[in-house]
Amino acid sequence: MPVNSIELSFSETPIFSDTAVVLTVIPCTTDSDAKESSVFQTPALQALAEKLTAGGGRNLDELLKDEAFTGKHGQTLYLPDSPAGRVLLAGVGSTGVAVHRLESTLTKSLARINLKELDLVAAVLPTLDCGLASTALAVSGAFYQHCYRSKESRSAGPVLHRLTLHAGATDQSTPEDMNRILSEVQAMCAGRALTMDLVNTPSNIKRTATLVEQAQQLGENQGLSIEIVDDVAWIEEHMPCFFSVARGSVESDPPKWIRVSYRPEGEVKRKIAVVGKAVIFDTGGYQVKPGDFMNTMKADMAGSAAVFGAMQAIGELKPQGLEVQAFFAATPNMIDSRAMLPDSIVDTTCGKKVEIRHTDAEGRLTLIDAVALAEREEPEAIVTVATLTGAASRAVGMGMALMSRPEHTGWRSAMEAAAHATGDRVQVLDVMEEDFDNIKSKLDSADIRNTNRGKSRGAQTAAAFVMHGAAASMPLVHLDIAGGDMSDDEKATGIAAKCIVQFLLHHLPA
Repeated sequence: MPVNSIELSFSETPIFSDTAVVLTVIPCTTDSDAKESSVFQTPALQALAEKLTAGGGRNLDELLKDEAFTGKHGQTLYLPDSPAGRVLLAGVGSTGVAVHRLESTLTKSLARINLKELDLVAAVLPTLDCGLASTALAVSGAFYQHCYRSKESRSAGPVLHRLTLHAGATDQSTPEDMNRILSEVQAMCAGRALTMDLVNTPSNIKRTATLVEQAQQLGENQGLSIEIVDDVAWIEEHMPCFFSVARGSVESDPPKWIRVSYRPEGEVKRKIAVVGKAVIFDTGGYQVKPGDFMNTMKADMAGSAAVFGAMQAIGELKPQGLEVQAFFAATPNMIDSRAMLPDSIVDTTCGKKVEIRHTDAEGRLTLIDAVALAEREEPEAIVTVATLTGAASRAVGMGMALMSRPEHTGWRSAMEAAAHATGDRVQVLDVMEEDFDNIKSKLDSADIRNTNRGKSRGAQTAAAFVMHGAAASMPLVHLDIAGGDMSDDEKATGIAAKCIVQFLLHHLPA
């Protein structure tokens, strides 16, 4: 069963009242005011205690004490045969816990109990500072993650047919709010699954045509406008920096310039451009990646995958008044007799000349031209998403490095808020004037170089290079997702897809 077929609903009935439920999940927080570490008492736990007592089961307080369950982040307590049925208690820490911690705890908890097929699951949404929508997304996202299997998986994964979310009696959301939240959660989770599918696709079958086919599917299924340029001569003339990366694969996998657009019915009030790095596979070029650094380079197009996932969600939700254009400069970074050489000087769409210092700093070469063409569409702002630098991974770990020019911190803060709301781990890095100075070329024949001098601020200087593609006055928000695109077991995480949707729907600066 496809992962996006889970039926989501909110329930106003009391927890444990539906006998058809085969698993009840209760996220639990720690009581920070208690003298001794203990779980924070909620109506859901009170209902569980009453159900256990009425059915002749153990006293819940004694059970929690014996199991040393305090609601600490990562704790799990599974009751497989209680009078309340199967119950899973999942500790998420303090009430101010970040959304990504809630989702990760639930995902791990579900993996531990390893139930293969569930007809109906009831999940209680805990009272957290992040709000109903974010909590619903985190809980639902955990079940989507639990059920997800890549298209190439050799075995079927767990199946969940229906997930009912109990919001609690204190929530004041209207039925309209609830329906909107469910629609957005469903679209975001499905978009994330698409992102993961694209990244997980093996390198031997992933081509630039793979992204073309995906764009065409969005056109057919979501009614988005699709434009494909596969004329190599046009790309060489109009996107020369992008073409410099594509030179090594013109014969085997020629480049594609892809645009996917959503335009609402009626008046367009806002217009945003999103650019995803679409390097299908990165060998490093002639300065080839050493050792095992070429492993997982099938994920070097994770930026474009996140944008595809976001555009699928936007196409499903069809927001009013907002136009979104997505751009992809798709190519592998390969080696043949025509491939890009170090010390080359290449042109760009924006008019600057680039000194090629390293052929493995290729993603920014594709993005600078893509940003220049995106700017010509006159958006309010541009968002770039890329697995751009190892420096970002070292700086922020398994998350996203978020950057902008100093004068555009309002846009950057809006994206940061969107990431926090959707559970995509994010950390802000400042791009300073020194980063732009660092990549100035000292050659008479070039303006900028594609690597920084020295070993520091690699993520920021790469972002500065990309920002050269647009005028300094154009707000450009850059997400370097190199640290968070894949998990430790080398599976796609789908990072950035949800937060882009959230940013577009709810966080655009006024």
